[in-house]
Amino acid sequence: MSDAYIGVPFINQVSTTFPKEDFVGSNFGSITVGSTTYSYAVELSVDVPGSESGNIEVVLDNVRQEPDTAYTVHENSSSQPRILNFSETVPSSAVIYVIHKGVGPYNMSPPNNSITHIHLTDNLKTFTLDEFTGDGSTTDFTLSETPPSANTLLVVVDGIVQKPGASNNFTVSGNTIAFTSAPDASAEIEVKHLGVRSYVKRGPDFQLEQFTGDGSTTTFTMNNTGVSTNNAFIFIQGVQQIPSDAYTINTSTGVITFTGVPSNGDAITVRYQL
Repeated sequence: MSDAYIGVPFINQVSTTFPKEDFVGSNFGSITVGSTTYSYAVELSVDVPGSESGNIEVVLDNVRQEPDTAYTVHENSSSQPRILNFSETVPSSAVIYVIHKGVGPYNMSPPNNSITHIHLTDNLKTFTLDEFTGDGSTTDFTLSETPPSANTLLVVVDGIVQKPGASNNFTVSGNTIAFTSAPDASAEIEVKHLGVRSYVKRGPDFQLEQFTGDGSTTTFTMNNTGVSTNNAFIFIQGVQQIPSDAYTINTSTGVITFTGVPSNGDAITVRYQL
């Protein structure tokens, strides 16, 4: 394979993780930038794209704050959108955390020739091979991954290359390859996936799952895996819970574990993106 860059640029992609920053009220104070003073402010360590307050979640003492009304975001002296300023005094004992939702108008296309095959994930450097054996009657076979189209497959039956198309040798629907006539019994079938496979990027739609506490259960299993602790918003009786402090999520199993026991009848709401 050539060392030339073959990746696809990510445009306006949602961050794969949501960074979390923790503060207490005593961290907040006066910050002056030029001729402007922000009286109830703290400087974040991560940029807030466009200085849009809606691009972060701010929670004070477990109460979610309203963007633009309860807080605003401004640029620091280095023109970085990192100053979080509340509209009123922050109690010194308050516990505050900020989750960066990671949406920004960025075009993160790397420079030409900056990425070689060494930096690509394995399934962008190798071709997946599926193998089957004909039985003289079966026409449909399930592939290990879904190809973009029949034209991206190299299909060989007993050494003979097959031609894609409904009027030819095979078609593809989802991850199923369908031969127009059943391969002979004991026929060796090889399907090689060609080209660069793409990934499903995280979209704007949130998944919603709901549970009910029973006064003793501390673990609840989501329908999906791959969700980390900081990537889910969890509410009990409408009160947002603090990631890591109030709960953790096992990314591999999708199990939520609360550090405390939700009361009997408590409504537990979980929102996350895939």
